[in-house]
Amino acid sequence: MKGLPFLLITALLLVTSSCNHKEVKEELKIDDSVKQLIFFTDNKQYEQEISYYDAIIELKRSYPELIKDMKVITAAEASHLSNYKVENCPAILLVYQDKVLVEIKGTVSKDKIINPLAKAMDEKNENP
Repeated sequence: MKGLPFLLITALLLVTSSCNHKEVKEELKIDDSVKQLIFFTDNKQYEQEISYYDAIIELKRSYPELIKDMKVITAAEASHLSNYKVENCPAILLVYQDKVLVEIKGTVSKDKIINPLAKAMDEKNENP
């Protein structure tokens, strides 16, 4: 009987501590002072994204900082898709100062990914 209050308090603490599930929603942190590349991917459909992977590899040669700071968003993080009006993966966006400079969606060739991104990257940051 003496251990019953201790057991009840312990059980109560255990139950109340397990009820405190706060989901920490990670916000997509975009540095507005630089051009930022955002790649939306669906791991289940990687065959459709091969041209994107090839383009990213090629862009890394000319713009290593752009690729180093690239944000990758999976289909599981669907809340970010709606932030940029992306309905399906794959997609790649180049954003600067809260503006989308380049938007490429769907299955496209490597050159159709590289050319507009390279052109936008070569423009001055003051006048995108």
